[in-house]
Amino acid sequence: MQFTELNAEAQSVAISTQQIDLFALSLRARLEVFVLNADASLDYLWEQQNEPLKNYLQTTIFELECLLNEFEMYDSLQQLNP
Repeated sequence: MQFTELNAEAQSVAISTQQIDLFALSLRARLEVFVLNADASLDYLWEQQNEPLKNYLQTTIFELECLLNEFEMYDSLQQLNP
């Protein structure tokens, strides 16, 4: 998944600092959840459950791609609202 630039119409809409701060908090919470769930893959590894481990890793890759896109969007929103 790749980040897409906001179109000119969307860029002209004012976004409040409070909304951007709330978005930042939600990103932080999602990142904390990701870090706290990191040991789930070790459980699969210790139990030698390869198929669930592969599924977990594929899901993790997708979640990280989404999170990265949202962090890039956050950076863009911050640049629009100095």
